[in-house]
Amino acid sequence: MKLLLKYLFLMVTGTLLFSCQKDNSQEKLLKQAENNLVIGKPEITLNLLASIQNPEKMDKVSYMQYIVTYVGAKKETKADITSDTLIFEAQNYFNDTKDYKNSALANYYAGWVFYVNNKLPQSLGSFMYGAEAADKSKDHLLAAKSFNNIGYIYFGRMLLDSAIVNYKKALEHYDKIENVDKNRIQVLTNIGLAFEGNNKLDSAYVYFQKGLDLAKQTGNKLEESQLYQNLGLVSFGKGEDEKAIEYFKSALAMDITSNEQTRQINLQLLKIYNKRQDLQSAKEYAVLVTANLSEVTYNYTIKKMYAALADYYRQLGDYKKALEYSDLERVTNEEIEKEKNVPALLEVDKSFHLAKKDREVQELKSDVVFFLVVGGVIICIILVFIFFVWNDNKRGKAEIRECAERYDEIKALLFSMGEKYPKIEAEIKSMLEDD
Repeated sequence: MKLLLKYLFLMVTGTLLFSCQKDNSQEKLLKQAENNLVIGKPEITLNLLASIQNPEKMDKVSYMQYIVTYVGAKKETKADITSDTLIFEAQNYFNDTKDYKNSALANYYAGWVFYVNNKLPQSLGSFMYGAEAADKSKDHLLAAKSFNNIGYIYFGRMLLDSAIVNYKKALEHYDKIENVDKNRIQVLTNIGLAFEGNNKLDSAYVYFQKGLDLAKQTGNKLEESQLYQNLGLVSFGKGEDEKAIEYFKSALAMDITSNEQTRQINLQLLKIYNKRQDLQSAKEYAVLVTANLSEVTYNYTIKKMYAALADYYRQLGDYKKALEYSDLERVTNEEIEKEKNVPALLEVDKSFHLAKKDREVQELKSDVVFFLVVGGVIICIILVFIFFVWNDNKRGKAEIRECAERYDEIKALLFSMGEKYPKIEAEIKSMLEDD
């Protein structure tokens, strides 16, 4: 019987030890996966996560971290994340904690899942909470990315002042990090585009030029080419057509322009030659723009292409085609207005800032209560100390009084003895003389 009990004890102990070892192994894999995601190796992250069996059986915090890391790795590898709605559970979990690091990541990737599902108000709110949490955790890279995404959503709905504010916040965070030149160039470009959309062309030119200078310094050729294009757009807006053509041709001469960029340049050159009423030069670009129409999906660009073609055919005298493109421009503009959903975005913005103020008030109240409690404790300690000092002083005075009384008694005794001493001495002397 004893042998059987001993055997069972060893089996249970061994199982527990194996289980702990397995859990520790899974925790190590999760930590390695998180680290690889941070340093930009999402493929390795996915491989490590695939080695974790039954992640839902991990403790709550670890499982939530697993979800965030998994969705983040999929996003960074450009995989489809439209159905990865578990990220919302992790988002809610970490938002209820003071774990700002994981809250920032959960909100950032939740924002992307909302975005790819075309739920822009929810996406905006998630990026806002993510930026705030990243700011608190001093994660400047994630804060910069979050603010940049907020700016991009506002920019896409032509809320340009809000876009500029958030792009500038992103730039402030990027300025605190090393080796992010490409990101800084992109944000400088975004700020320039927002200023251009706001018709503040001088400001747009300044930011585009800053971006171009940085692109040249750091050897980012693609960004350099795109900034030539943007400077061309601003120059055209300022009425500097020759300068604009020079910038556009500089971009094309680099021979690294993307198809999208080439389409944009063709459109701008068509607009320039339309403005100059140079129909012979405009014809080449009208053909190219027409051929590019089927490849463009961004409604703002499509609208501009329709407008440029309508202008071209008006000048050419083909009013039927001009009217056809004008109608297409109008329809596209109506679609843009429907997609904007500006009130919903503004409501999210308002709700976020009200909630932020409420959290700040609650934190202030907590701080006040804390200091009141601490102050009360300190006052109680001081009062107790004063009481003990007073009590000790009182006891000391009583002892001093008692000593004084004893002193008086001894003194009186000595005095009485002093008075008796001569008589005793005389008596002793008399007795000696008699002897």
